[in-house]
Amino acid sequence: MHFASFEFLIFLAVAWPLWRLLQARAAAGLRVPALLYLLGISAFFYGCWQPWYLLLIGASTLIQYGVGLALSAAEDPRRRKLWLVVGITADLGLLGTFKYGNFIIENLEAAAALAGQPLSLPRVPGELPVGISFYTFQTLSYIIDLYWRRIERARSLLDFAVYVIFFPQLVAGPIVRAADFLPQLQRAPLDGLAHFGRGLGLILWGLTKKVALADVLHAGVVAPFFSDPTRGGALDLLIALWAANFQVYCDFSGYSDVAIGAALLFGYTLAPNFNRPFWSTTPMEHWRRWHISLSTWLKDYLYIPLGGSRAGPARTDLALATTFLLGGVWHGAGWRFVLWGLYNGLLLVAWRRWGPRDGGGRLRRLGLMALTFHAICLGLVFLHVEDLGGAGAAFGALGRLTAPSSAAPWGLVALGVAVGLHATPTDWRERGLGVFAAMPGWGQAAAVGLVGAVLALFGEWSGPFFYFQF
Repeated sequence: MHFASFEFLIFLAVAWPLWRLLQARAAAGLRVPALLYLLGISAFFYGCWQPWYLLLIGASTLIQYGVGLALSAAEDPRRRKLWLVVGITADLGLLGTFKYGNFIIENLEAAAALAGQPLSLPRVPGELPVGISFYTFQTLSYIIDLYWRRIERARSLLDFAVYVIFFPQLVAGPIVRAADFLPQLQRAPLDGLAHFGRGLGLILWGLTKKVALADVLHAGVVAPFFSDPTRGGALDLLIALWAANFQVYCDFSGYSDVAIGAALLFGYTLAPNFNRPFWSTTPMEHWRRWHISLSTWLKDYLYIPLGGSRAGPARTDLALATTFLLGGVWHGAGWRFVLWGLYNGLLLVAWRRWGPRDGGGRLRRLGLMALTFHAICLGLVFLHVEDLGGAGAAFGALGRLTAPSSAAPWGLVALGVAVGLHATPTDWRERGLGVFAAMPGWGQAAAVGLVGAVLALFGEWSGPFFYFQF
């Protein structure tokens, strides 16, 4: 059950009215029934993907809650460090087994074959569990923050379980910190009716970006080129990369809008995850504006512990490169993800050392924005091909100066709309949400019907959200 489906709209139409009946009890101090309800509908939502996923997330939840109890009770520094290692090992062990197990096995077999000692090892059964990268980072941040005494432990296993499995952000973020979400569970949720208009508006806005822009960009421009890069030339590659950057932006920022809106319907707030990243004049600024919950997670739990900018230029370069290399590995099991992370890490190192600095007039700023945008675009080749051979074929298009031929006209129209959407001032969206929230019920119902029609109209191009693969 993904967000851009009629099933999800039906799920909300059933789950939210029942939640309204429980909100009064939660406001009166009866938290447990409300939290049990959130846990139940979230488990149902996640179990609709594959029921066995619930066993995996349940195991992770129980283990890390237990580690959290041990950490909060321990005073001896060595014992606390031991429990931290246990928690990190358990989390990364589950993630490594199900996300990277087959990749590691395949490379071991390849290395053995090169050494003349062929191996045939068993594979990890099943597909990659949806959302495992996101909830693993949530539980990791919880035990690390407990270790550094930045937060108090979860009040109960129920609180912690809802924090981990809360359905709006479970599958693809935003990555939620315990420090931000657990206190919300200890108070009465926001009045869902008072925030209904804004929450519903965010959901409809996010779905429209996903279905009418991201999916159309993929079907009309991105897929036609990357399905066979050998047929295109340099201009085809350039247009495909422009479209790919805006496809991922509309897709993932659309998902984040739906997640934030759905959470608001149920009385909880999630932090914004995007801030017009293509206005950035340096790659560093781009990553501060893009997938903010992941970028800040990597900064707080990898970059700073590795030394950050405190230990000299060489150490800073190493911390940057290592952080983005591991960020690339987090995105997927494959050498193309390793190269994507390495490319972006080295790009930041090179820009920090020798890149142009911000400043000057408007024309210079526009030039830096264009340079940054295209530098980020080049790395997207690794995320849109199946293997390294496909990446080589895509980059090979740079040597062919032919007229562009792979992009469909309607895909180019979607690209123009996406560019215009990104360029609109932020307060325009806020005004639009305010207007929508003030509309009478029949007007909001008409908007739901209109988005439903869009889902049906563009259904032939519909696909899963881009970050589901991670």
